Amino acid sequence: MFLKKAKGGEYLLEFNTTLLVQIVNFIILLIFLRLVAFKPIAGLLKARQELIANNIATSEEQRKEAEELHEQYLAEMRKAREEAQAIIAQATKVSEGQAQEIIAAAKEEANRVKDGALKEIEREKEKAVRELKDQVAVLSVMVAGKIIGKTMTADIQHDMVEQFIREAGDLPC
Repeated sequence: MFLKKAKGGEYLLEFNTTLLVQIVNFIILLIFLRLVAFKPIAGLLKARQELIANNIATSEEQRKEAEELHEQYLAEMRKAREEAQAIIAQATKVSEGQAQEIIAAAKEEANRVKDGALKEIEREKEKAVRELKDQVAVLSVMVAGKIIGKTMTADIQHDMVEQFIREAGDLPC
């Protein structure tokens, strides 16, 4: 069908059989495609849509699992950090206790050494005083013998030493 301009300026409609055959062929082709190709393509599209939907659902589940694992990981990290802090606090407490024990033992040892040293000093002092007394007694006897100018017997010397020691013992040292 074509519009054709007539001699009077009017348009005429011409009927073309080729066009009619082409329309019929097109309709037959549409029916054939609907029967042969549309259903498989529609099935493929539906399967593809379901696959994509399943992939999205699986991805969402995996994202939720990942978030849960992340939360679990963070909780475990917090718990481990708290346990580490508790262990450090316990170790610090134990080490402070051990330090106090070591300091107490060192003080006790220092006091023991100091007491021993003081006792040794006292013994040495007494020993030195005794030796000094003996030497003073001997020197005094020698000086006295020279002053008196007589020979001293052992008994006289012994008596003088004893008397001197008694008198020297009363002196503050």
